[in-house]
Amino acid sequence: MDIIRSYLRVIRYPLFAIPIVATLPGALIASSGQLSWRVGLALLIALFGYFAGMMKNDYFHQDRDLIVNPHRPIPSKDLSSHQVLVSASVIYILCVVFGFMLNYKAGLLVIFLVMISHLYNAILSQCGVWGSVSLPIGIGTLSVFGAIAVSGQVPRLVWYAFTATALYDFGTHIITTFKDIELDRRVGVLSTPLQLGVWPALILSAVATFFSFGVAVLPYWTESVSWHYISWVILALVATVVARIPLYIDPNEENGYLALKGSMVGAIVFFPCLIGAKLAFWQSALIVLPLLLLTLTLLEISKQKV
Repeated sequence: MDIIRSYLRVIRYPLFAIPIVATLPGALIASSGQLSWRVGLALLIALFGYFAGMMKNDYFHQDRDLIVNPHRPIPSKDLSSHQVLVSASVIYILCVVFGFMLNYKAGLLVIFLVMISHLYNAILSQCGVWGSVSLPIGIGTLSVFGAIAVSGQVPRLVWYAFTATALYDFGTHIITTFKDIELDRRVGVLSTPLQLGVWPALILSAVATFFSFGVAVLPYWTESVSWHYISWVILALVATVVARIPLYIDPNEENGYLALKGSMVGAIVFFPCLIGAKLAFWQSALIVLPLLLLTLTLLEISKQKV
């Protein structure tokens, strides 16, 4: 049981909903709102690929964690670095195999996503703004993957989802770095706020987030979709703004973590908002709300700082 708990910690399981909600818009838009084995497999590939990325994150940052997060599974010797590396690599290989089982485009896109994840964890996460750009591109691409996995094509509406998701996650990634800003400064990690300065980073995050919401509401006019999906955009906007206000008043690690949690809530309701173009409001609520409630419950139960 101890090894299972250690693996759950290393994959940061309370964040399980993020790859699911990022993939859902593409999958359900491409399938016209119909659930199928292709939709299910696409979600599983995204989920386990995300978990493998979390494992690689701990593997590449084990020396830093030894100083600032000694309780993490690798520094605490609950798991060896070899165990984590092999497990993550096996999961990546399986994701690629199942991607090609869907179709060759999906398989190639999985390889692309694995490359982004590897580059981010190994190099770009410590390269300031490049890290804040690269990871959101991967998260946004999950919506494209969902569409490719289901139909082999990318409907125009999915590109709105890709752009809105990538912009929102870009703003969120910058905010995320504030929760460790003093630790990063101490160990010499170049995060976006340390590279650009605190206020330029906060302004850049706000601008990216503003445009993400703008892109999300565009389909109401350009694609003539039902207006009800905008209610999810409004809910995400409220959660994001309220949680970030303390950080903009007093930029520090505690307020950075509060802003991160608010952005997570925002992401879970914002990333899949465009499924409302294919589903009734109550149907999208049956998908979004359980994921949100389960995430909040797991964060509270696990007491795991993500």
